[in-house]
Amino acid sequence: MTILEIRILPPLAVARLGSSPEPLENYELVVDLPLGHRRISPSETLRVDRTTGEITEAYVPRELRFRDGDRVRPVAPFLEVFARTSPNVLEPLTVDHLQAEGLSPSDLRWSVTLGNVKAFRRTGNVDDKITATASFSDHARYPLEGECKNFLRGKTLPLGIAQYIRPTKSFPEIRLRYTPATGLVYGASARRAIADGPNGAVTEPDPVLDGRIIYDESKDWKGYFDKGDPTETNPGAIYAGYNGVNGQTSWGYLDDECDGIVSVELTLGGKTLRAFARIGAGPPSFAPDGLPIRTVADELEQAMFGPEVDAAAVSDADVEDIIRRAFETVRLLNTAVMNGNPVNGRLASASIMPSQDANDYHRMFGPIMATALVDNLSVVALHQTLLTALKSGTPPWFVDVLRQPEEVGDLTDKGRRKMPAMMRGADARYLTLTRRQIDKIRKSVARGMFR
Repeated sequence: MTILEIRILPPLAVARLGSSPEPLENYELVVDLPLGHRRISPSETLRVDRTTGEITEAYVPRELRFRDGDRVRPVAPFLEVFARTSPNVLEPLTVDHLQAEGLSPSDLRWSVTLGNVKAFRRTGNVDDKITATASFSDHARYPLEGECKNFLRGKTLPLGIAQYIRPTKSFPEIRLRYTPATGLVYGASARRAIADGPNGAVTEPDPVLDGRIIYDESKDWKGYFDKGDPTETNPGAIYAGYNGVNGQTSWGYLDDECDGIVSVELTLGGKTLRAFARIGAGPPSFAPDGLPIRTVADELEQAMFGPEVDAAAVSDADVEDIIRRAFETVRLLNTAVMNGNPVNGRLASASIMPSQDANDYHRMFGPIMATALVDNLSVVALHQTLLTALKSGTPPWFVDVLRQPEEVGDLTDKGRRKMPAMMRGADARYLTLTRRQIDKIRKSVARGMFR
């Protein structure tokens, strides 16, 4: 049995920050009640001995704990190497495969490269890039320390730990585990500005950093403000700072989120086989029993398979899943605030789309829907009704009120009220479903008419 090709699966893994030494155990989301919360069901989990790198057991936890006291448990994903051993067979690469080729686990060479380029993204100064690299073939734990030319001498930004899992007789598969950083904030000074005064910035002791000062405060990121450059994000000013004479002025904060590449090589018969996967580390999920209405998975599905679906392939479950996720999203929102309703007599009490419409396009500030219609219980009940109707076999009727991707900038009353309403998309304008999601709903309507 010859190893023809190697791959790393999953090709994209998302870790979640947490300061507990114990990683979060595995679970699945199960729908028991049509209108209830998804049940978080524990599932098989691998326990790793950090010292040896060996998996000591596979078990199903009796219960899940997302925290250990005040410490959040991190999500630490495994990346597993697969081998194509014949044109139509892709299977986990194991010690047996390697031994059949006269190789051992130490013949695999791992490389991990991570980066945090948020500061560079704004300043444009390459000396603000933060990167960490590690290459190894053994089973030690490799701290990934982010280095940056604009850091103080000897300072680094911790970006997590990589460990090549030692294969055993019970667990012979080839795996790497990435454990993300703890979710701390780092910066440039023990004091931060709170206002601009006649004699310079008015400062106060920084209550956030707790001594984690790593960045040279004389460099670009401390005191940065948006200048209208093409490299700025949309919306702008999404960084920590104070509202000074130049607008949002950066305190020089850095977090320990990151993303990057994990690659592995294996030389076989004079030929080097290579594979890679992408990893990233983001914040914990504080609503783990629900899913957002539009996810990275939706984006990847559209990128791989296109914006249209085969009508025969659309199932009721596809549309039900979209509506369930809309229901779960609305359940987490204060829809009255998101709509722009007055709160304790104050308008625009949060960062909401009506404020952005007024600030960015000088549209007169006004709620999106009639203020009496957006009570959260009423909006949740509406989505429950939609879900119930779909479960009973009624085709979806709401395709005409879905916002099309080309309508994100329509600030007419009708345009702002289209679904999904009140929420911002990645382009800083009104959120839409993907074209593929919309097409699933449209095809479901057509099928329902001729059922």
